[in-house]
Amino acid sequence: MNITKKLSPNFTPGRKKYQPLAIVIHIMQGSLEGTDSWFGNRQAKVSAHYGVGRSGDVHQYVDEKDTAWHAGVVTAPSWSLIKKTVSGLFINPNYYTVGIEHEGTIDNDWTDAMYESTSLLIAEISKRWNIPIDRNHIIGHHEIYAVKACPGNKVDFNKLIALAAGKNAPQGQQVVPKRLFPAINTVTKVPLNLRTVANTTQPPVKTVQAGTALSYVGMTEQGENIQGNSTWFLTNDGHWFWSGGVK
Repeated sequence: MNITKKLSPNFTPGRKKYQPLAIVIHIMQGSLEGTDSWFGNRQAKVSAHYGVGRSGDVHQYVDEKDTAWHAGVVTAPSWSLIKKTVSGLFINPNYYTVGIEHEGTIDNDWTDAMYESTSLLIAEISKRWNIPIDRNHIIGHHEIYAVKACPGNKVDFNKLIALAAGKNAPQGQQVVPKRLFPAINTVTKVPLNLRTVANTTQPPVKTVQAGTALSYVGMTEQGENIQGNSTWFLTNDGHWFWSGGVK
């Protein structure tokens, strides 16, 4: 694919002893041109490996062999593969992730060109580093830094992953119609599985115990029917859970 280099001074040479094991999806909250300028400024002290414009243009800011400064702050992470030291401290995720920024804001729908370019980019990066193309390895920034709604709810991770894997739709992962709204808080009444799809065809990403506080920002009434109830809720980090499991 055609990639324009807009190299940033904001990076750490190498990756210490690590190599990329996941790709982090970001939203720029601005334009591609503005991000080029910001990442080119040493005083910004931020960068990513790539940026994708709404027209599908791809810019590279940092070599994948080096550490971009895109996801170094960890707060209440939901990502299951986050690394810790033996003493329990978080290891900087920048060392073992590749960051891709996207033009626009959290309220903008993604263009077809963005999906096409990003999926091709994910496929190429994954092949170079032997990264599985699934929801545990293609993640949103908010799954590392929970206080930031990045990249927002407009990106369809299932679609992005399916395209990167060269499929029309992942088996058992049909894209269901969903409604999005401000976060609603609830509490689990039984141990509850969180999944990448609104059905039980795929293994759960994780299980939360009864009495756990959960919030959801979307729902579908066309999920798997369980005990006569086909309503599933969608969390901010893109995981589905059956509505019958919460109060």
